[in-house]
Amino acid sequence: MKTTQKILLIICLIIASRTGIAQPVSLQLDSSLKVASQQNPALMSAYNQYLAALEKVPQVGGLPDPQASLGFFLQPMELLGGNQLANIGLMQMLPWFGSLSAAKDEASLMAKARYNVFYAMKADLDFQVKSNWYNLMKTDLEIKLVEENIRWLISLEKLTLTKFQAPSENNGNMPGKDLNNAPMNSGMPSAGKTNAGMPGMNGTGPGTGSTLSGSSAGSGMSLVMSTPSPGLQNVLRVKMELLEQQDRLALLIDERKTSEAAFNLLLNRSSDLPVVITDSLMKVPFEVNAVSDSIMANSPMLSMLENERQSYAMMEQKARKMGLPMLGVGLNYMLIQKREGNLSMMNGNDMFMPMLSVSIPVYRNKNQAMVKEARLMQLSSSYQLDDTRNQLLLSYRQMIENLNDAERRIALYKEQEALARKTTELLLSGFTTNGNGYEEVLRMQLKVLEYGFKHVEAISDYNTSVALGEKLMGMVSW
Repeated sequence: MKTTQKILLIICLIIASRTGIAQPVSLQLDSSLKVASQQNPALMSAYNQYLAALEKVPQVGGLPDPQASLGFFLQPMELLGGNQLANIGLMQMLPWFGSLSAAKDEASLMAKARYNVFYAMKADLDFQVKSNWYNLMKTDLEIKLVEENIRWLISLEKLTLTKFQAPSENNGNMPGKDLNNAPMNSGMPSAGKTNAGMPGMNGTGPGTGSTLSGSSAGSGMSLVMSTPSPGLQNVLRVKMELLEQQDRLALLIDERKTSEAAFNLLLNRSSDLPVVITDSLMKVPFEVNAVSDSIMANSPMLSMLENERQSYAMMEQKARKMGLPMLGVGLNYMLIQKREGNLSMMNGNDMFMPMLSVSIPVYRNKNQAMVKEARLMQLSSSYQLDDTRNQLLLSYRQMIENLNDAERRIALYKEQEALARKTTELLLSGFTTNGNGYEEVLRMQLKVLEYGFKHVEAISDYNTSVALGEKLMGMVSW
């Protein structure tokens, strides 16, 4: 038992010692959305604002505080039934019928509007999480494409070096030496051949022949030395491209760190926490039919504006009722002392007096201004509601356009990438065989990388457009 406890203690210490080290976190999109909904500070702020708005309902729905009064006489006031010593009163004012219910309805509708704001923020938060998620996946694939291209360029560099070094290793002699050892031109006359060993004959002795041969060798050597080797140029080109791709890879790694920080902050976690995504970047299934109707029916922004408009209508109704008289119900208690010599049967009996009161709304300007304010706010909300509908329809149309464009680009660049890879293989085979088309090989390989980037970007754009459509329709994940 003691040994087991020691082992458990050691394990706990190891775990505790590693808690300070940022460990890579493997996440799924659904779990990330759930964490964001529970920890995002902006969302929590909106939710608490909704809870605070709910607390307005009991505040405005309650009656005014009752009024109590106490009066006493410095000298008892003589009455028929005795001497009055003090007077105690209690009064409760009641708003006009329906005023409190209108105020409660107004506060409830405003609380619903705050909930719609919270719901809209949740939909926007889901959209941001999904967008950052797809951006991380896109960056991961771009890094893989660049790393694959770097490996390909390294292989091409080795092949180019091999072809560049092959002639000198096979021949072992300079071209100028080959010219010195070559036979004489067959087009020369036969007499020259017959008298080649006779000095001075026809001015074509050995000295003259040596001069001709030496001049030919010298011109051949100068031709070789003045012409740059294409193999060396090819090696330098591939090195330049390698440096450029390595810089591109470093930039992508920095961009991923920035995307990681943005993603972690949406989940209210440490910004430097590594994020590992195991999902593959694929098109998200999405049904575009009846999307516009769903947006009009479920958009939280439209619901918020509609609730605001209705709350202003209740505000107008409340303002009208506040301009009507208020009723008061009360009770007055009179403390009476017995008076000597008074033979009345009520001598010294305390008195209770029920009371009714009514307020007189003489100054109605403030109520009329409140009614006018409520009407104007209703009109403003109606205009804002129409404008929001128009903006949502425009956003829907742009979303459909982006979806269709991304879908076309996915098919296009997938085919283009496959064709570019096939073309690169053919060009590389030709270069390996006869050494021609090196520039075309490099150019086509860059096309492979370019089409790969565009294909990945098209899938990411498609999924982001789907996420935007879900945001417009008010689809959220809790």
